[in-house]
Amino acid sequence: MANCRPFVATGLLVADALEPYEALRLPRSFAEELGKMSTLPPGSSAWRDMRDRLPNTSKAPAGVHGYLEGVLASPEGGLVAAGWALHPADMPIWIEDEFGTVQSLSTAFRRARGDVTAAYAGAPWAEMDCGFIMYLADVDATATLRLCAATEDGVVTLSVANRPEALPAAPALAAQRLFGIETEDHLFHRRVPIVDMPVLGPLIERRQAELAALPVTVTDFGDLPSAPAVSIIIPLYRRFDFIEHQLIEFIRDPGLLASAELVYVIDDPDIHADVMAEVARLHNLYALPLRLVSGVRNRGFSGANNLGAAHARGGHLLFMNSDVVPIAPGWLAEMQAGFDADDVGIVGAQLLFPDGGVQHSGMEFRFLDRFGIWSNQHPGAGLPPDPADATPRTVPAVTGACLLIPRDLFDAVGGWDASYLIGDFEDSHLCLAVRATGGRIVLQPRAMLTHLERQSFTGVGGDYFRVRMTIFNGVRHQMRWAEMLAAPAEVRPVMQRSAA
Repeated sequence: MANCRPFVATGLLVADALEPYEALRLPRSFAEELGKMSTLPPGSSAWRDMRDRLPNTSKAPAGVHGYLEGVLASPEGGLVAAGWALHPADMPIWIEDEFGTVQSLSTAFRRARGDVTAAYAGAPWAEMDCGFIMYLADVDATATLRLCAATEDGVVTLSVANRPEALPAAPALAAQRLFGIETEDHLFHRRVPIVDMPVLGPLIERRQAELAALPVTVTDFGDLPSAPAVSIIIPLYRRFDFIEHQLIEFIRDPGLLASAELVYVIDDPDIHADVMAEVARLHNLYALPLRLVSGVRNRGFSGANNLGAAHARGGHLLFMNSDVVPIAPGWLAEMQAGFDADDVGIVGAQLLFPDGGVQHSGMEFRFLDRFGIWSNQHPGAGLPPDPADATPRTVPAVTGACLLIPRDLFDAVGGWDASYLIGDFEDSHLCLAVRATGGRIVLQPRAMLTHLERQSFTGVGGDYFRVRMTIFNGVRHQMRWAEMLAAPAEVRPVMQRSAA
């Protein structure tokens, strides 16, 4: 078994200076040092001083066991170590590398391990939460890690791990590997802030910086309005066969034609050539001016919307999914009318399933005890829609599938937050950011559109990944908006501005 090397300036071990008969007294001799070490912050100078007084030993106390099962290295630095350890609660136990970095297992996420409990049934501490997953921020990616424990006999190495596995640089792929480290779904929200977020956050930030540096192409078809009141921004990912259905409804709407510009964003390089050809065909057929923006790489929902906004000129921005189709003319005018109320920051539409039932009529927040996160809920889903003469009402949030916001307010809150993993919570984040400025979120039920609600999120992980991705994003969301999420639901009629 490999030994941990105490960090002493001379490189000599205390045991080196002892005669064999003196070494027999070590279990009693080092009890005092061990007791003091247990009270000190791991890795502190005082802790290291106590540790340096302990010799190495190959003997672990009865019932003390541990194993490093795997180590993952992030391209942005830092490691994730996973394994298990059985030990008394007050025993100093840590991970260290050969360069002197120490991190206590007290910082790790811990969980029960039924397999370890069964293997060591009847042993001391066999029922403890022995499984651990921990993020090591300052450890070199090439370092050899040792799981060590301090005992009255000295410092024992319980396990050694070499050659960390490199995580992919792409955040989604890194998350897929990271989330594969087993953790029960109901515990995952506890793990996210201390393990997953420190790893994935820097990867997401680096990806955003890389995307910002990429070239962007803008192609105009026809003469766009010089000063549009509204820019309709529609990202395209994978499927683009709904474009014609949207254009047919747009050209039937005189109010839209008079006030809006149309901006499509290609968010999938694999469909770039096909979309260019299809849009050229549709423009020749319907003669509806539009702008096509392409950013070379997939940026995700928020990134694509932000890219479209950067090349839009309207005083208001209407963000729309590519599978949302108007039912009748006048829907945009109704949404614009929603801003006739005081302090309105965002106006959302009433979206229906193809069978006519409600898909979205405002969002509210509900805490899911099972997963430990606040979730976005769609009250009234499946019920008949509000009547055609229904009045606008203030709601906690609206979906990003069809959302209208003033351009200056959009810029003031920083646009769409692109730091969520793949998707989820981006629309409620935008709504809460607007509410934090004092703006209200309004649902305009008279603006009715059909949402086909296609499933474009395929081919990335299985069900376990989708669940854990949602929990990851939910934790990030509530870390930013916990107070507002827990506030009473905000659903009330909109007070109209006075004539004065």
